[in-house]
Order: sequence, then C-alpha cells, then structure tokens
Amino acid sequence: MLTEPTTPWLREVNRLFTPAHAVASFLPPADVVVREDAVDVYMDVPGLNADSLDVELESDTLTVRGERRWPYGSQDGAVRRVERRFGRFERSLRVPSGLDHDAVEASLNDGVLTLHIPMPRTAKARRVEIKSGAASSDGAPQGQAAEPQGATT
Repeated sequence: MLTEPTTPWLREVNRLFTPAHAVASFLPPADVVVREDAVDVYMDVPGLNADSLDVELESDTLTVRGERRWPYGSQDGAVRRVERRFGRFERSLRVPSGLDHDAVEASLNDGVLTLHIPMPRTAKARRVEIKSGAASSDGAPQGQAAEPQGATT
C-alpha cells in the first residue's frame, strides 16, 4: 500500500486554483514495484543530481527530499509562462515493513531516481538435534570439560 501526500484528483483541483503566473511546487511522480525478493522505486526527478537529493528509509516509510531550483534568476522580468514545477519537495511512500535498511541501493540516471531495497530473508524452519546426556569420548558428562592431563590444583 502506498501513501501519498496528495491524491491525484486533489492535485488537479489545486492546479485549477493556482494562478497562471504562479510557480507550482514540484512533487515528483513515483512508481513502487514490489517483487518477491525486493522493492524497487522509480521516481522522476528531472534536472536534479545526487547531491540535491536525500533518501531515508525508516520502518515502513521511504522518504525522498530534494529541491528543484528555479533556473531563471529573479522572478522579475520577461517570464511569460511557467509550466514546469520548482521548489523543495518531500515525498513519503509506504513500503513493506522489515526491509533491510543497510542494503538500499540508489542510482540516478536520465532524471530517474531508482531505489532497490531487498526483502528480508525469511527464516526457514530448521530441525535442531537434541543431544542426550551421554558421556563424551573423554569420559566427562556432556557439557562439562574433562580436566586437562597434567593439571594440578
């Protein structure tokens, strides 16, 4: 299950009420693919580099923070229309719990942030052999060490 700060329909409503000259905030779209052995997240972050992104996995929440900077200098001037989005963002996605926090792999290629998070290995049932209280080969009962030869007390 994914959590999203704004649902798609609410984003469209917000777009209707944002003035044409105002710069809308940047919220990168993301895909979360859950496989048997891993979770893969693909997030579109065009124009960003690895230094402008921060990724954090805590419990079952994956958070990506960053900033897509305004490229035109001051907002005074001849900017007539801005359809691209800019600004700071924080995107949190719910992922399966128990993922290996230390094994997250991240890469950034052609404006797509890819995160690969392995699923934890499930513990397999293992039959445990129970040893009887029989004497060991040195004559001492199991669990007790025989006195070393030549030892004096």
